[in-house]
Amino acid sequence: MRRIKLRHLDTLAAFMKTGSVTEAAVVLRTTQPNASKSLKQLEDFAGVKLFERSAGRLRPTPEAELLFAHATRLMDELTLFENLSLDLTTMAQGYVNIGILSAFSTALIPMAVERYNNLYPRIQIQVDLLDSDKIHSYVSRGNYDFGLVHHPEHEADLMTQTLNTSSMVCIMPTNHELAKHRIILASDIADQPFVTYPRSVPFGAAIFRSLSDEGVRPSNSLISNQSQLIRRLVERGRGVALVDHFSVWDANEFDNIVVRQFEPRIPVSVGMIIPKRRPLSIAAQAFVGTLKEVLGHGPA
Repeated sequence: MRRIKLRHLDTLAAFMKTGSVTEAAVVLRTTQPNASKSLKQLEDFAGVKLFERSAGRLRPTPEAELLFAHATRLMDELTLFENLSLDLTTMAQGYVNIGILSAFSTALIPMAVERYNNLYPRIQIQVDLLDSDKIHSYVSRGNYDFGLVHHPEHEADLMTQTLNTSSMVCIMPTNHELAKHRIILASDIADQPFVTYPRSVPFGAAIFRSLSDEGVRPSNSLISNQSQLIRRLVERGRGVALVDHFSVWDANEFDNIVVRQFEPRIPVSVGMIIPKRRPLSIAAQAFVGTLKEVLGHGPA
């Protein structure tokens, strides 16, 4: 089946704008015979007379005018396509859509977004906070480019990757009596006002189990399922807390809390899940690279 070629439209456009086959050939950087041949091929393809010769010059017919109007729109769309392709390649346009646990919204993701946005200010970034089950479900459906969870589950329609491993850490106000310790033991917080996660969430269950194994039962607890709120309560002097290390990845940039190693160790990790049916876009790949850089440099 015959198909019209781009050079036919280019030649028609150049001819209609210059009114001369010779000048159209100059614009297209080709020869006059080649330009004439292209116009003849276009006329054969159209099946109607597009040009009349008068006084040694070609004159477009009304049919040629009509085809030129449509060709102009097609060429404009092609230009938009080419520009969009270039923008996507050079990161001048695009978007990244991520589903994450709230723990990563306190420090890790803001740090990555700041660095990424400085490099690619025209890329739109959307970050939604969800629980782990919803992140797995939505990412598997392709609703997000990727998701960040603590312990990525292996599923048939997901690819998983652990980006970094760490442990729960103890945070406290900078003027707290325990701040002089390099390592905080379970026994050190036995009599301290304690801010923590509820037992019903994995972090809370792990913390209370670890403390119980050490014979520690904290009292006067303030409880929240949000790492950001726990951090803010500690900053305001409401007690000490054991939190996901990634939720205070930027803590040393500020003077209101200190972060200390906690023993016995309670492991945590940050893992990425990606839908198998849709590869990461160039913009999303760059964001993952930025996130790995932030994690690779360690806490601030």
